[in-house]
Amino acid sequence: MDRDRTLAHLSDDDWLRPDSSSTQLYRDLCALRDLPVGQLTPTSLHLLVTHQVGLDVTVPLALEHVERDPLRSVALYPGDLLAALLRVDPSFWTDHPALLSRMSALLDRLRTLPDGDWQLLVSAAEQFPG
Repeated sequence: MDRDRTLAHLSDDDWLRPDSSSTQLYRDLCALRDLPVGQLTPTSLHLLVTHQVGLDVTVPLALEHVERDPLRSVALYPGDLLAALLRVDPSFWTDHPALLSRMSALLDRLRTLPDGDWQLLVSAAEQFPG
């Protein structure tokens, strides 16, 4: 993936430009789509993944963050980026078996950690299709 390209260029979907009647959320998502993907932060990725935007690009980028440090890739609270990934539609994971495998391996690794922050994500992880 070319990290200098924007999500708007890398995604197949076409969005209307925001105008004065657009919500702040829509304006924020459009602004993030116009950033080079290499500049997307865990906070940006959390917002995009939560709203299922450009998942073919945003999920692999988010996975890179959570694979490095699952509970410390923080947008709002510890583990929130991981929690956003756990809420991605199951059909996405079915259509992307390599990403599903990476996510499943990450969850297996987390299950070996002592209780603590991980317990905040247990119920979401139990729902994960992998």
